Formats: sequence, structure tokens, C-alpha cells
Amino acid sequence: MEWLLPAGSWAFLGIIVVVLLYLLKRKATRYEVPSLLLWQKMEAVREASKPFQKLRKQWLLLLQLLLAALLAFALLRPALPGGHQGEMVLLFDVSASMQAVSDGKSRLEMAVDEALSLVEGAKERDAVTILTAGSTVGQALTRSRDKQKVRSVLLGLKAENGTADMEGALSLARAMRRDVPELRIIVYSDNDQMEGDLGSDDVKIQGVGKPAVNRSVLSLRCSAQEDGLNAFARLGNYGAAAQVTVECYADGNLCDLRSISLPDGGEESIQFLAPSETQTIWVTITTPDALAMDNTRYWVAQPKRERSILLVTPGNVFLEKALALRQDVKVVKTLSMEGLGTQEYDLVIYDGQAPAELPSTGSILALAPGVEVFGIQEGEASQTSGSLRASKSALAQRLTQNLLLSAFSLRIFRPLNGGQNILTWGDVPLLSVAEKDGRRAAVLGFDLHDSNLPMKPDFPILMQNLLDYLLPEAVSAVDGAVAGEPITLVTDERTMSVQVVTPSGRKIAAGSGLFTDTGEIGIYALQETRPDNTQRVTPFVLHMAPSEADLRQVAASSLRSQGEPVERQGAGREITVFFLLAALVVLLVEWEVNRRGA
Repeated sequence: MEWLLPAGSWAFLGIIVVVLLYLLKRKATRYEVPSLLLWQKMEAVREASKPFQKLRKQWLLLLQLLLAALLAFALLRPALPGGHQGEMVLLFDVSASMQAVSDGKSRLEMAVDEALSLVEGAKERDAVTILTAGSTVGQALTRSRDKQKVRSVLLGLKAENGTADMEGALSLARAMRRDVPELRIIVYSDNDQMEGDLGSDDVKIQGVGKPAVNRSVLSLRCSAQEDGLNAFARLGNYGAAAQVTVECYADGNLCDLRSISLPDGGEESIQFLAPSETQTIWVTITTPDALAMDNTRYWVAQPKRERSILLVTPGNVFLEKALALRQDVKVVKTLSMEGLGTQEYDLVIYDGQAPAELPSTGSILALAPGVEVFGIQEGEASQTSGSLRASKSALAQRLTQNLLLSAFSLRIFRPLNGGQNILTWGDVPLLSVAEKDGRRAAVLGFDLHDSNLPMKPDFPILMQNLLDYLLPEAVSAVDGAVAGEPITLVTDERTMSVQVVTPSGRKIAAGSGLFTDTGEIGIYALQETRPDNTQRVTPFVLHMAPSEADLRQVAASSLRSQGEPVERQGAGREITVFFLLAALVVLLVEWEVNRRGA
């Protein structure tokens, strides 16, 4: 047996009080009596009242001592023997799947119930740390012995809309073991891959939830047609074959409704038609399932913008034709920059010599510039032979996508130094890119007229890839991002102020770079205020990670320590109530004995 509240042992002093009541002499009172016939009885009472004499066998005394002992034991909060005691870390998976509901409770609520049971059985000196594993690791409570505070924090836990950084949370928990070697780590999760990820140390997994059926709108794409806007939705079914109802909304108005059969554990596509001027479309599965948050997917039209390009060139028909392929740019051609400001242009292209003082805004594309551009410098002219190759970095692969890079000839070039290499001539960099203060630049180390590149189909493709890089959309890095993950916002450096409006209407100050407050699912708006006080609004959408939609498997409870079976965590079941019931029985017996005078 274990005692959850050892401090309650002070109650055993009550036994001493009971004994003293029997030992101490009672004060006598004088009475005038007409006869001494009762003297013998009074003498017996007087003898019994003498202090510190040997206690006689009395049922009342024994019953009162037993009652005091039972109450003292009840204050100690007795419990049956349980598992190991000591300090522990309760680590909660708060990813989106923990919002799945079965039997009227979410998986996180089930996890909290399990943890509350454990905390109730903990000893008074046991310290509890509560960690959460969402898109980031949270430390909700640190080494607290206040059970009321622990309960309050547990009941306040909420699941997020992203994934779980379980590796980071476990690393933090294991780091605490350096100060507390006997620290126990208990993980509450529904991830069926958890057991293989925990490693070999003493980490307990408390699997929560039941396998559940779920459906999800996996993707939504829209394309313009003559008769309107076609919306293509792809639905996923994580469960048995089923018939579901799907609704399509255009700018908040129901425009179509379909019933579709989903195969067992498979996917199905469905098409809707919306008015051509629609700005926002969302598709919703209305048939109930375990997780509601992935039943809706959004699409939002991007505003049409014309980007401005200043082309400084003595004349280059190949370059001009490549730029003309873009319908979203306006090209201004000039032989000299004298008298021209560059502040209003999104991109400045130098075909040949560039000025020593570069524009302070916008991106730059420089072909054999002769000056340093964002840290990229040209070397001495060379006529070395070689072959054209793409670098192995992810950016290089993106900028050289769909290029053949064959049968390329080059008369003279200047090797580049600095920046990130994209194309090389043998081992010599020919095309490099760089970023500085949110601006981008690309430098080509040769004149187009000194190569056969403009005559090859690679040239217009390379130019379009470079324009995509140098004229990024404000939310170019958001495509494919999910709720809870940081995203990169690319804003114009001429913008005076930037803020993001979340789906719930919150306005958050932002700027170029990482934006981390992405926990909500739905349509966001990036608002940029320009120097002329005009505002540019760019909407973007974040959804739940598709990996969170499959609820057919849940984590099994196990103990990762030499294959040991799971043992009951914390102290065993508390049995205080049985001691209180016994005390009540003894009290009734004592009352009856006292009533009868026995």
C-alpha cells in the first residue's frame, strides 16, 4: 500500500488526545446527600477518575482509538501499489488528427482524461512537466507540484491545425533527464508510427482514440473556360466505400451540389462549374465523419498584375522576343538610363555595361555587366573550352528546369565569383544568382552574341525561369504550404507597411521573410501599403496537412524499454473511501455502545 499524502500523518495525534481524555482526572463537584448508601458507587467513580492510573479495558476507549486511527489513515490518502513514482513529463501530441471525435470526445480530450487519472494518483512530492508537440514545441508547465495547477493546464490544452514536431518535443524531454536521471516521459498520441520513432530509452506511449472513418478534400484546382470557371476537386476516402454529398460555393453562394461514390480507401475526382467572375470557391463534404476540419478546401483567384521591366540595351532582338512571351509584364526599352528613374520598375535588365550605382529598388538581371552586382563579381576574360552544366542545388534545378543544355558553344566569357551558381562552363560559374535585403539579382558571365544560346530553344525557357525567380509573387512560397508551418512572404521593398489578415479577421504586422502565425485554416490576405497610400491585397490559402487525414490506425500503448509490458503508471487506485466507510461503521458502533452504557 502507498500513501499519497504523507503530510496527513499529523492526524495520528488524535489518538494521544483520546488517551489523555481517559487519563486526566475529571473535576469533582460537591453535593449534599441524605444517605451514604450510594457511597460505594461514588467511590468506584472516584477511583476511575484518578489521573495516570493504569487504563482499564473499556470498549468505548478501544472504539474511539480505532476511529481516530481510521481517520488519520484516510488523511494519508492510501492507494494500492502502482508503477514507479517520481518526476514525470507528460508529452501531448496536439496535431490536427487529435481533433478527431469518437464517442462524443476528441482524441485530445481522451488523452487529457488519461493524464488526469495519472495525476490524481501521483504522490504529493511528484513534480509534473507538460509539453505539447504541435507545429512547434510548447512547454505548458514546468516541474510543478501543484496538482490544481496541473489539472488546470491539462484541461486548457487545445489541438492545433498542423502537424506534430514529436522529435523536437522528445529531444526537449530527454534533455531534462540530464538534471533528473529518473525522469519518466509519457507520450499521449494517436500516431501509429510513434513506437518506431521513440528510440530505446524509457518512454511510455499512451495511445489514444479509436480507428475512425474519415473523408477529405485533398485538392482543389480551378481553370477558366468559355462558359465559366471549372473547379476540379479530388476527394480521399479513409474507410469503407461510401456515398457522400459534396457542395460547391462560389463567393459564398451555393452553386452546385453532387452525390458521389467513394471507393474503399481510394480517391475520386469531381468537377463543378462556377460563374466566370468568381473570386473565391470552396468545396465541402457535408456527410459527417470523424474529422470535420479537412472536409472543406478553398481556392482564391489571384489579382491580375502587370509587372514593369526596364530593359537597358543597345539592341538585342533575342532578349526582346523572350520578354514578349510574358503577357503580365510591361517592357520599357532604353539605350541609356540618363534621365530615367528606376524606382517604379520591378525589374531592371542590363544588356552589357551596368552603372556603378545600381538601382535601390527592384530586381536586377545583368548580362556581362562589368561591375559587381549583389556580391557577384566578374573575373578575367577567358576562351577555355568546356560544356554547359547545371549545378546540383534545388534552386539551380528549378531555374534550369526543361533545359536541354546540349550542343552549346561559347566564344568568350568571364567566370563569376560570388552568389549561388546556377550554370557552369565545365567547373567555371557562368550564371549566378544572389539575394540582398529582400531583393534578387541574376548575373550572366557572357554576352549573348558570343554564344549560340539565343538560337537554341533553351534560351526562352531559361528567360522565363529567371523572370519567375526575379519577379516572385507575394505568396510564391505559400503554394503547397499547410497550416501551422512558417511561410515566406515576398513583398516589394518599396512597400511602406505590411500586414496579414487571418481567416478569423485578426490583423498581424508582417514583412518580407518568414511568417509564423499560420495556425488557422482558410483564406488569408496579405495587405501591402505603397508610398502613394494605395493598397495591394494578395489572398492566399492554408489547409490542413494531408498526412493528418488518415485516422484508420492509432498508436498502441507500449513501453519502449527492453520489450517490457506496459505497467500501471503512477500510484495505484486510491482507497481512501474505504477507510472513511470503516470509520463511519466504528462511529455507529461507538454511539450504540455509549447509548447502552456497556
